[in-house]
Amino acid sequence: MQNIKSTTIAAMAVAAGFSQITLGAENLRPLSTDRPDATESPYTVDAGHFQFELEIGSMTRNGGETSYGLGELNAKYGLDTWTDVQFVLPLYNHIAGGAEGFGDMQIRVKRNLWGNDEGEMALAVMPFIQLPTGADGISSDEVEGGIIVPLGFQGAGGWSYGVQAELGVIADNAGSGHNFYILNSATAARVLTEKIGVFFELVSIFSEGSEASSEYYFNSGLTYGVTDTLQLDGGVRVGLSSDSEDFTPFVGVSAKF
Repeated sequence: MQNIKSTTIAAMAVAAGFSQITLGAENLRPLSTDRPDATESPYTVDAGHFQFELEIGSMTRNGGETSYGLGELNAKYGLDTWTDVQFVLPLYNHIAGGAEGFGDMQIRVKRNLWGNDEGEMALAVMPFIQLPTGADGISSDEVEGGIIVPLGFQGAGGWSYGVQAELGVIADNAGSGHNFYILNSATAARVLTEKIGVFFELVSIFSEGSEASSEYYFNSGLTYGVTDTLQLDGGVRVGLSSDSEDFTPFVGVSAKF
């Protein structure tokens, strides 16, 4: 319980810190986040600036069991006009059955290939590596990684769209090395008011190995732009196949400074 308490306090402190951000954004790109949908943004963080994206909390129901996470943080820093580096830190996870604690850390580097500052289409590549830093029963205990290729483009009527292909390797649960997986996603988002937006997304994940699976998800949610550099979000991920997790509501916050 002490782990839950300290992690909750840390997550609340980060969220409170976000609420104090009051910087001028006239020289920054519009805030573009890798959350709340699974499809990553092709846009990078402005050079010399930080961007924090925090999943404050999520709860997953699957087959009558409940797991939850508190404070999954994606901390980004803009290295140059086209590149940022990202550290994804799952601060606390509780898995149905009792395992709990810090998750495996992921390090990612996003390189925008075109469209960062002009045009109606943008493309990026983002290789990543995942390190076994998590607690027992949470960590995969193996180094994993892959590459993500997100494409975003503007549509008519206030709609914007994104598609993503991801290829990676994950540890086999039976201890027989690593297996490949493929994730594909497509998302559509629309501005409803000056501050409120909505998104709809489809995701498929195919993996091989001892526990080969085919997962499909429908994700949807709302975003609320508090300022030009601060955004709140909330939504739900719904499993569409027997291999998918059933239902995951979540809330989050993102800020650039």
